[in-house]
Amino acid sequence: MIRAGIIGGTGYGGMELLRWLSTHPKVELTAITSRSHTGPVADMHPHLRGFVDLAFENASPAEVAERCDVVFFATPHGVSAAHAPAVSAQARVVDLSGDFRLADAAAYREHYGRDHASSEWLGRVPYGLPECGGRSAVADASLVANPGCHATATLLAIWPLAQAQLCAGRVSVVSVTGSSGSGSTPSAGTHHPERFGNFKAYRPLRHQHEPEIIRALGGDVALSFVPHSAPISRGIHVTAFVPLRAGTTSTQVDDAIKAAYADEPFVRLSSGTPEVRHVAGTNLADIGWAVDGDTACVMVAIDNLGKGMAGTAVQNMNLMFGLDESLGLNVVGAGL
Repeated sequence: MIRAGIIGGTGYGGMELLRWLSTHPKVELTAITSRSHTGPVADMHPHLRGFVDLAFENASPAEVAERCDVVFFATPHGVSAAHAPAVSAQARVVDLSGDFRLADAAAYREHYGRDHASSEWLGRVPYGLPECGGRSAVADASLVANPGCHATATLLAIWPLAQAQLCAGRVSVVSVTGSSGSGSTPSAGTHHPERFGNFKAYRPLRHQHEPEIIRALGGDVALSFVPHSAPISRGIHVTAFVPLRAGTTSTQVDDAIKAAYADEPFVRLSSGTPEVRHVAGTNLADIGWAVDGDTACVMVAIDNLGKGMAGTAVQNMNLMFGLDESLGLNVVGAGL
C-alpha cells in the first residue's frame, strides 16, 4: 500500500483528494494537515464520514513526509515553493499549486506576485498532464507540478492540432469555470451572492494559467486567454478558436484529434458539444469540435476539481508508483 499524506486538507483541493484517495485500492491515507482546524476530517467534510477516519493535525510537511510515500500539497501558492523540494528527498511529491509550473523566477514573480523560495527548481519539475506528453518524466520524478484547471482544459483543446502543426496564428480561448475554482474561502468577487445569476470575465489576457499553457505547448503557439466566472459549482468549459494552416481540411483536424487521444483512458470524443454536467465528479474530459474554413473550434468540458485538479494528481501518483494509470479513477458521472 502507498502511504499518502495531504498538506492542506480543508480546501476544495484537499477535500477532493480525500474523496479519490479514500477509495483507491492501493492507498492508505496516513496524514492530513490544517493550519486552522482540528478534529475529525468528517466534521469539516461530512460526505466523507465512514470513508476517512483521520483527524486534522498541525504537522510540518517534513514530519508528514516521515510517515508517507507520497505527499500532496493542496496549499496556497508559495507554500510548496518553500517546502516541497526538501520533502521530495523523503517522499514523492505532487504539488497542486502553481509553484513549479513555470520555468523562471521572473515569470513566477510576475504572475504570482511573490519571489519564489526555491527558484533553482524552476524549469526542472515535470509538468503533470499525462495526455499532453511527459508520462515518462512524471513516472521518474520525485516532484511533479500538477497543472492548473483552466490550463488542463485549454491544453487538451489545443494539443492535438499543435502537435500536428496545423495551427497558424493566434489561438483565442474562452474558458468558463465554476465557483469551486476560486477556493473555499469566499471573497467579494467569488462568494455565492456575487456569482448566482451572474456571468462575467475576469483577468482577461492576464490570467496566471496562460504562461503555463504556452510553456507546455513549447512556446510556439500565440495565445489570447479570457476566463469567465459562471454560476455553477463544478466544471470548466473551454472553447478554443484555432486558426488553421492554409490548405488544412476538416479531415486532417479530425484525424489529428482522434490520433492524439485514441488510447487515452480519460478522454471521450464527442460529435456534439461537451457539457460540464456529463463529467461532474469524474476525471474525464469530453472533447468536441467543428471546422469552418480556416478555423477549428475545439470545445472541452472537465470537472475543475477532478480532471482539473485532484483527479489528475492521483493519475500522476499512479504513474509515479508504476500502477495502472486509471487505478481508482474509473468513476461514472451522475449526469445531472
